[in-house]
Amino acid sequence: MNLATGREWLWTNPYLARRPARPGESYVAEHDTGGIDECFPSVHGELFARAWKVDVRSEREVSLATGAGSESWSFRRRIQLDSHGARLQLEYEVENRTASELPFVWCLHALFASEPGMRIELPEPTPLRVATAYGRAGHDLLTVPPASSRPFAAKLFAGPLAHGEVTLRSSAGGEALRLRFDPLEVPFVGIWLNHGRWSGAGTPPYRNLALEPSIGDADGLDEALARGTAARIAPAARRRWRIGIELEP
Repeated sequence: MNLATGREWLWTNPYLARRPARPGESYVAEHDTGGIDECFPSVHGELFARAWKVDVRSEREVSLATGAGSESWSFRRRIQLDSHGARLQLEYEVENRTASELPFVWCLHALFASEPGMRIELPEPTPLRVATAYGRAGHDLLTVPPASSRPFAAKLFAGPLAHGEVTLRSSAGGEALRLRFDPLEVPFVGIWLNHGRWSGAGTPPYRNLALEPSIGDADGLDEALARGTAARIAPAARRRWRIGIELEP
């Protein structure tokens, strides 16, 4: 939330209550509750149903880890808030604990509340691919249409990016939220658009959108491997990357 303006950027599902997830449960049908999820080693893969070890280091820094003990990999995330309270820095590390190469895709699955006229801004030029669509758009895909428009949903992938950022700009006043990253570390952005067309939980369709800085340009690991965009970590090696989330007044 932007405390200066009162805007809550993140979306909350009005139909699904939050509860701890258990292994084997469906993210889409049971846990698509909103907010931010980490997706690894595929989109809606294993992390949402795992327990995390949380280390609160200060009021501005917390570290989280999962995959301890006999697991073949570990996943760590450190979250830091800057002194002005306007920027979050997310730092990631994945360790391959096996003697074999570890392929994966990852994305920060951040679900935002959408409003008519809201705009997604990408650096120019950025290739844009429609991976999945439900219905026909009939409008600019990067601008949220009026509520009276025909229902539509789609998953897009932008990239590879030459400049690592994506911005969500409100329709009134120009207030914006921006995600920044190194495109050599995180080359793609997944974009989920749901304009009243889709629900995976048997509820009425809803309206939201997701911006997903991504390693790999497909939700499934098999597809990303076939497209040549999945990441690979050598045996006993690690991979690190970072994401900045900042508010623009």
